[in-house]
Amino acid sequence: MIHIIRCALILAILVFGTFDAAGEILLQEDFEGDLDLTTKWQTGHPKFVYAKDGILYLNQGKSGGDYVSLRSIGVFSDVIIYYEWFIIEWSGQGDGGGALRQTPDGSYWMRWWGRNSVKVTTNKDGPVNAWQPFPAKGGPATSNYNAASDHFILKAALMTEEKRVTIHIWDVTEKKEQIAEWEIKDDTYKSGNISFDCWKFGIYGVDNVVVATPEHEAEIFSDKFDPHGLAVQAKGKLATTWAHLKSNGR
Repeated sequence: MIHIIRCALILAILVFGTFDAAGEILLQEDFEGDLDLTTKWQTGHPKFVYAKDGILYLNQGKSGGDYVSLRSIGVFSDVIIYYEWFIIEWSGQGDGGGALRQTPDGSYWMRWWGRNSVKVTTNKDGPVNAWQPFPAKGGPATSNYNAASDHFILKAALMTEEKRVTIHIWDVTEKKEQIAEWEIKDDTYKSGNISFDCWKFGIYGVDNVVVATPEHEAEIFSDKFDPHGLAVQAKGKLATTWAHLKSNGR
């Protein structure tokens, strides 16, 4: 009997030690294959917003207009967000962006302006004037980067109860160099979509999008975080990895 109890305890530790019931991946996308415009994403520009070579392309340069965008179907509240973006082709003007939280009344919007600066703004009058940087710990949420750079990583935590929006951005074009570390004290926009857009910019790309519940903040903000190794947890099953699921054609 004692042996059976010991075996049961070991089994319980193995099962529950590898399954985090509280944490959840709400949206995960590596843009391999066709863009899912049925259950994950929506766009008014399907010919010019597309997946190619494992990257989301926002191709304003070929659209004949001055704006293209993609928005999540899902609406999120307190979340951790991770994604990468690429400057693929610059028109010499305009900007690109991504709404960390998009609502009809306004948004927390991360925008890269021209070819050498990035900031967090709102797109309507609200906590700050439209398109002006939010006040952040240590100064306004705006920063410059090397105009020759073309590959970046964003990590963000949106915590309504804490009235906190934390944003870290790295330039990883050649070596990993942090270009932004902002903490905004605000809870004006409590839930909404995430989105990406390109305005008179040319072409930029997005990859490895992750939206997770707050329990994943330490994991995603870690210097060692790899989005392909993120634990994907299906209800009632042991944790496995996204890379493993992909390798099995799921």
